[in-house]
Amino acid sequence: MKTPKGVFKAAYIVEPAAYAGPKDFVMISLLDDFDDERSAVDAAMGRGVKHAVWLDAARTERIG
Repeated sequence: MKTPKGVFKAAYIVEPAAYAGPKDFVMISLLDDFDDERSAVDAAMGRGVKHAVWLDAARTERIG
């Protein structure tokens, strides 16, 4: 998303489980400013993947 100041903000969506419904998700916004859209997307994707790995590990730990 491009802000009125001309910088970009990013967000990513995390679904807590594979069976989650369309309303079962969390959107996390990155508060950082990015000079270009590609940097914002790359940051969101990178953090989203890290968050997904963390959620999966927490789920596995809870179950196991």
